[in-house]
Amino acid sequence: MRLRATYSRVEDFLRDCEQQGALGGLLVKGEVPVDLELGASVELEVVTPVGSVQLTSQVIQVLAGVGVAVTVAPGALEKLVEAARSSSSREGVREPSHGAETARKIQLALHGDKTQRAALLREPNKMIHAYVVRNAQIQLDEVTAIARMTTVSVEVLTFIASRREWDRPEVAIALVRNPRTPVPLAIRLLDRISPSDLRQLAKQATVREAIQRAARKKVIG
Repeated sequence: MRLRATYSRVEDFLRDCEQQGALGGLLVKGEVPVDLELGASVELEVVTPVGSVQLTSQVIQVLAGVGVAVTVAPGALEKLVEAARSSSSREGVREPSHGAETARKIQLALHGDKTQRAALLREPNKMIHAYVVRNAQIQLDEVTAIARMTTVSVEVLTFIASRREWDRPEVAIALVRNPRTPVPLAIRLLDRISPSDLRQLAKQATVREAIQRAARKKVIG
């Protein structure tokens, strides 16, 4: 699948590069392609007034009505950024001076320790959460706790459900009970939970009706 990020002004391009992870990621604004999944590989074309570049990226967040956040390998946009900075300097355009804090937080989310990850999950900027769950050091107990959170995005919950290494009953039941987990996904996850949890879901009035019905059918057989 192909995505295109088009910038009509170099200052907008430079601002996004600085704000969105110091070239670690980029939000491609616009209509979200149908059936685009988290983790999917995409061909990204970045177009600016000073040139364009094509690269292979991975979807890290899907924001309905906003766009798609994708990874950008370190240095992949370096030449384009240099050209944009040179152009803005010649034209007397001030380069963006903010966004370093967002970049710092994204790097911390990707490489920080457990305490730092917990703090970042309290960030109101949900884009940061998507990087926390991609931290190579994250543990199963943290993932289970995140799966229970109603403050993270649907995309984060979907990403957790998609990871084979987190295919555990405790993660599945946390996602099923989370009211932000899409109902179709929650119903699919019923296959992963324990028989005792399945019976509880079938009779608990607080469980969403569609999930309760699906659980009841599985219990009855």
